[in-house]
Amino acid sequence: MTLTTDRRSLLLAAAALALPRAAFAADDWRWLNAPKTWSWQDGNLACAAEPGSDFWRKTAGGPEVDSGHFFFRHQTGDFEMTAVLDGDYAADADQTGLMLRLDEKTWMKHGVEWLSGKPHVASVFTRDWSDGTAAEIASGKGVRVRLVRKGQTLVCSHALGAGEWVVGRYGYLPMGAEVELGLVVASPMGKGFGARISKVEVK
Repeated sequence: MTLTTDRRSLLLAAAALALPRAAFAADDWRWLNAPKTWSWQDGNLACAAEPGSDFWRKTAGGPEVDSGHFFFRHQTGDFEMTAVLDGDYAADADQTGLMLRLDEKTWMKHGVEWLSGKPHVASVFTRDWSDGTAAEIASGKGVRVRLVRKGQTLVCSHALGAGEWVVGRYGYLPMGAEVELGLVVASPMGKGFGARISKVEVK
């Protein structure tokens, strides 16, 4: 992920649009910062990301933003989570993905992010300060993503179409037995966009 002070300045303004926190039951899933429009059925989420929504902390002179849309459940122990990401990405940093969170200072996300007019697979790990990595991919349509927890280690992978899994990152978070695990959608710099996350599985 290319993180410039210009982008951070724009996000600082967007932070003023921080969305109210809300929790809506859907089986055992709930929202942090629910979007106005969303639906969840049989492991498929469709929603409209709100303008100014994001998760980021401090790095590159950035603000402390905690207004992204996070649809989650509580998860205990090791796991493997997979999903297929799609969206009408339009503006820089429009994003969909998987997210694991302990609190506003400790979290990670892994998925697709639109940067300079092209899709990228991107991940951010935050231990008070955020760090991000990104790599351009051929298509942002139907991208499969996977997050595996093994003890205190998280393994981020992606695959295009029916292709093989590609490990993009190993990361660490100081996790207890239980975490918040789910789906993230955000539009930090744009006007919002339609996001679709399907085939969500946790095992």
